[in-house]
Amino acid sequence: MRVGYKYRANLANETGKRRDTDSLIKGELYAPKMKDLNDPFEGSVDLPLSQEHEHWVTPLLQESYSAGVYSMTKRKEGEVYPCNELLWAHYANSHKGFCIEYDLDKLDACITDGIDYRIDVVYQENKPTISPDEPIETKIEKAFSTKSLAWAYENEFRLIFSLSGVKKISFDAIRAIYFGLNMPLAERNAVVNGLKDKGIEFYQIERVGKDYKLSASKLLFDYSHEIVNIE
Repeated sequence: MRVGYKYRANLANETGKRRDTDSLIKGELYAPKMKDLNDPFEGSVDLPLSQEHEHWVTPLLQESYSAGVYSMTKRKEGEVYPCNELLWAHYANSHKGFCIEYDLDKLDACITDGIDYRIDVVYQENKPTISPDEPIETKIEKAFSTKSLAWAYENEFRLIFSLSGVKKISFDAIRAIYFGLNMPLAERNAVVNGLKDKGIEFYQIERVGKDYKLSASKLLFDYSHEIVNIE
């Protein structure tokens, strides 16, 4: 089974609403445009300078502008829970957020809103070169799938949609939710109560003794009772 992790910051907006929790409970994901991603070099490619190639450069840029990108972290060999310290720090608001574990096959199957590409990101020192005789699909894949070596720790897998925006998914595609070390209890309650009876497991991320390691403990409780403490 292929597994993907999505780290969420769960930040509150000006009204106090937490968008990540709200989207999770609604069974939604959001695929932003490439220009809204956090890497300023997204889509960077080496293009020929000759005017004769203008007819294929233009479609490439147009596709990049309208498409939506949903990024996840692939589970590494031997990994059984999301334990990447940098990803928890960078994308889960320093452990104040949570991480979604997806069954990638079920996620792929349940989305009907235009997945055009399923891409493993490649990390390399230089920008990819696009030649004029390559198919437009290859050009687009290179633009969406290549990042610098600095991002290699993300071990990224992407779903590329023809259009950006909100996509509906089935709860069957969500295997588990992992709560960060510093996620407030009230926010954890909101996630658990919103997803009860969905067949989703819940885990708490914890420190391991004196080591620089994280562990995950499965949360067991009766949904008919309010959660007052988690250990």
